[in-house]
Parts: sequence; C-alpha cells; structure tokens
Amino acid sequence: MRPARWLGFIGVVTTFCLQLTTPAGASPDCPATIDDRAFASSSTLRDWNATVAGFGVRATGSPAHKRLISWLERRVDRLPGVSVRSEHFPIHRWQPGPGFLVSGGVVPVASVIPYSEPGLRSGTLIHLPTGTPITAATARGKVVLRDFPAVDRGYLAEPALHRDMIDAGIAGAAGVVVVLPFPHSQMRGYWDPHTGTHYRVPGVFVGSDARLQVGTRTTIGVLAGRAPAVTRSLIATLPGLSRERIVIDTNTDGVGWVQENGTVALLALAEHFARLPLRCRPRTLEFVFATGHLHRPAEGSEFRARALDSEYDSGSVAFAFVLEHLGTREFLPSSGSLQPTGAAEFSGWFAGSPVLAQTAGAALAGRAVDRTFVLPGSDVPVPGRAPPQCSFGGIGTHFHSHLVPTMAMISGPWTLWAPAFGAEAVDHERMRRQVLAAGDAVLALGPVAREDIAGPYLDLRRARASGAPTCSHELPPEWAPRS
Repeated sequence: MRPARWLGFIGVVTTFCLQLTTPAGASPDCPATIDDRAFASSSTLRDWNATVAGFGVRATGSPAHKRLISWLERRVDRLPGVSVRSEHFPIHRWQPGPGFLVSGGVVPVASVIPYSEPGLRSGTLIHLPTGTPITAATARGKVVLRDFPAVDRGYLAEPALHRDMIDAGIAGAAGVVVVLPFPHSQMRGYWDPHTGTHYRVPGVFVGSDARLQVGTRTTIGVLAGRAPAVTRSLIATLPGLSRERIVIDTNTDGVGWVQENGTVALLALAEHFARLPLRCRPRTLEFVFATGHLHRPAEGSEFRARALDSEYDSGSVAFAFVLEHLGTREFLPSSGSLQPTGAAEFSGWFAGSPVLAQTAGAALAGRAVDRTFVLPGSDVPVPGRAPPQCSFGGIGTHFHSHLVPTMAMISGPWTLWAPAFGAEAVDHERMRRQVLAAGDAVLALGPVAREDIAGPYLDLRRARASGAPTCSHELPPEWAPRS
C-alpha cells in the first residue's frame, strides 16, 4: 500500500519515554533490550537485502516472487521451534516486460506502467496538462502525454496516476505516456501505481530527457503477460509462554532494495527471538510475510488483519507491528535529477495507543534513531469515527483500521518505486538500528497487560459494535471498468 501523506502532517512531535514494569513472575534473567552483539550485523542485513533484490522484480505471483517466498520459507522453517504455514490467494497476475515507444523516432522507455494493457497501438500524440480530464472527446484514439504530478515524494502521485489510467481506458485512448521528473537513468524500472488493477490501455513512463513532439503519429507498445495464478503469504509462528500473539508483518512482493526490505527485518527478528529461551518469550510471535501488496485485490495484510479483528475479542491477539522501507536515505531533486542529501529519509513510527507510542519513543531514543516521528495517524481525524484516523501510512493501516492495536514503521522516499538506485538507496547501519529498536519494543511490550497495550482501542471496538462509522476496508478491483 502506498505510504499515505504523513510527511505533510509532521510538525513538532514530542517523544515520550516510558519505563514499563515487568509483571510479577517474569524471569528476571531475561533481556530488557536486544543484545546487539548477538544480533544480525549490518553487513548481514545488507547481504540479505541484496539477495531479496537479486530476485529481480517480484511482481505478485511471478516466478521471481515465488522464488523469493520459497527462500524466505526455507530460512524461517529451519529456526528452532518455528512452524510455517501458507495462506493462498487466486489472482490474475501481470508479468511485466519491456515497453516500446516510437514518436518521430524511437523513444527510450523507462518502464511500462504497472498492469497496463499488453499490445501495440498508434495515434496522434496529444498533451493534456495535469488537471485536465481525460475524456472521449479529448483522447479517443489518441496517445495521451501527461506530466508526472508535482508532488513532494513520488508515492504521493499514485492516486492521480491510477485515475488517469482508468479514465484513459474508459475514454478509448490509444495509450498513455507519463513523463517522469528525472532522467531515464534514474527512472529505469519505475513502478507505480501499485493497485494491481488491470488497466484497459497501454501505458509507459519516460525520463525527463525524452524527446517527444506533440502532434506526431505515435506508436506505443507494452509487452506483458496476463494469466491466472495463485500467490501465498507465509505465516511463521514461534511459540511463547502464552498463546496470545504479537503479529509482525511486512510484504514480500517488490521491485528493488527498498520495496520491500521489511522481509530482511523480519528474518533478523525471527532468528533472534528463536534463540531466546522460552521463558523470555511471554507471548507467541507470529511473523507474517504477506503477499499482494503489488496486487492489492489480494492484499495479504488486509486478509490477515480481518482474521485478527475477528478473533481479537477472544484474547488471542496482543498487537500488530508492521515494518516497511527501512534504512532509507534521503534523495531530493537538484538541477533536474535526484541527489543524496547525506541525511536519512524521514520516517514515521505510527502507534495507536499511549503505551504503544511511549514504547516507540523509548525504543527510538535507546537506539539513537533520528528523523523519525511517533505519530497517531497520517490522515485528518474524523470525530466520531472508530478510529478517528484510519491511515498508518502503509500496510499498517490494515491492522489499525480493523481496530487491532498497531504500531507501524515506514518511510516514503523517492527511491521507493525507483529500483535503479540499488543498494545506494539503503543505509544498512541505520536499518539495523531501526530493527533493533523494533525488537526492543517487542521485548518491552512482551509482559505488558493486553488491556494496557490496547488503551483506546477497546472503547473504539465497543463504539464500532454499537454502530459508529469506521474505516473503509474496500480493496481495489482486479479489473478497471470499461465505461
């Protein structure tokens, strides 16, 4: 799921610290924080991240995605005490191939727009400025040239890109060409929108250095495959003293070093906690390697959140914790290209209750993780809704909006959907400190009473049961409308 627009809402954020009292009966020899000498090193995290990225584009249900899932399965299945199962989802997958564009000569294509229609079409190239509707009157039979929306970070453009592809299909356009704001070399492989909705029109991205002439007869082509497939989420369970679970989630489909390196974090945490003696795991840990984030009609995190919501009142779930896009470096526009600033990309650690927020603040301070803000949500609060804020910036939204107590760590850099930056996009020492902070938070919350963790979630669940409005859980359609 796209990181929501939390960057614009960051203001002055106060970091809280809380010393959580260990309940009577907990083993006094258990660690209060992770021993970083016994934790995966930054070079190990980098090696794992390289392996994940090395599978190539992990489009949902693709051969590369299946190979990654199998690799993850082998790694967690060999951990002591861990049991692994899968949840399967039927999809109509989209396997990307190259794009083709001829407009007064061959124009280099940075990437095809995900889930655009395969095929070859021709029409006159017309430019419709941002904000101008794409309609049959203006675009039927034409190749529509659009500028990439003017946004602070690339992920914020997804709603407009998605709407344009829907509208162009309904209008009967021959194709859509989107000019990215940076050169071809930096934008190779760009992947967004990631709704997983099959569009009714071919579409391609080109770099800012592409030469295009409006009014020219233009041919656009997309080589891609569509076919029924089955994809799966992995659920790895590590028993604790109680069957009550802490659920740690990320997604497996992705396109580079950033999207999605949360898998690396989950591997490191699973390996660490599996080495701890049972007496040091007050709760069972469930690691969810979810599918469907690039094919959101089968968003595995949403389906897992629905299951946790349905069983939460039975007392079997403590909280959910989502990790996405870790260790990211800040790249900002400069003289027509993206350049590193030397700083870390801003991150959000979303937390839905006072205890979760205070624990997050303490963990961040303990590991000296800077440029990270503890936030209650990213959207404007709606009084009377349960919850007032629905968005946690990414797939954490699924759990929080289902009123499962939730924390979520996420960033939204320009490199998120631009895999050409490779390993340069990630600072693995910073990633390690973030993952250590996440592990410290899990340890701190392990013995805390479930009701204390939940805080306001309990009243919100009662309000929802009494008829209060709640968040939408509707997923995108698998196929775009024809009209």
